Parts: sequence; C-alpha cells; structure tokens
Amino acid sequence: MSKKPRPILSLFAVIAIAAGGVVWSGCGSSDDTTGTIQEQAETQVEEGTKKAEEAIDEGVEKTKKGLEEAKEEVNGKTKKKFEKAQKEAEEGLEEGQAKAEKGIEEAKEQAEKYLP
Repeated sequence: MSKKPRPILSLFAVIAIAAGGVVWSGCGSSDDTTGTIQEQAETQVEEGTKKAEEAIDEGVEKTKKGLEEAKEEVNGKTKKKFEKAQKEAEEGLEEGQAKAEKGIEEAKEQAEKYLP
C-alpha cells in the first residue's frame, strides 16, 4: 500500500487546526496572548499531524495483516483441495488397476476356454 495519503491527511489536519487557531486568535484581547495562541495552534497542528500519521501507519499494518491472513486462508483451502484431488486420483487409479486386473483374468479365462 502506498503512503501517499499521509501528506494529504496531514495537510487537512494542518488546515483544520490553523482555521481553528485563526478563529480562536480573533477572540479576546489583542495583547501578548497572540504569541501564546499561535504556539498553541502550532502545537495542536503538530499533535494532529502526528496522530494522523499514526492512524495511517496503523491502518497500513492492519491491511498488511489482513492480506497475510487472507493469503494463508487461500493457501490452506488450495492445499486442502489439492490433497482431496490427489486422494481421488489415487483412488481412481487403484480402482482402474483393479478393473484392469479383473479384465486380464477374464481374458485369460476366455482364451483358455477357446484354446485347446
């Protein structure tokens, strides 16, 4: 799975948090709290980005695990089908061999009957 969604999700998180920071900074007085608000917004952006990256990584890992489990399940079913087919082939071979031996015996009997 490609990790291309990471920058997109990070960008959305940054935009959402920045927009919230802009709205928040517009409220209240206009003294030295602007710097604090900006720092808080930056911190929230960083935290949001980190959480988004972690969520993506977790999703990738779960997807990989699911694919491995599916692969194992398919391999197990395929192996069982192969073993079943092999068993049926062996049984068919034994049955065919028994019929061939019986046919040979009948042919011998017929040959002995008509030969002096």
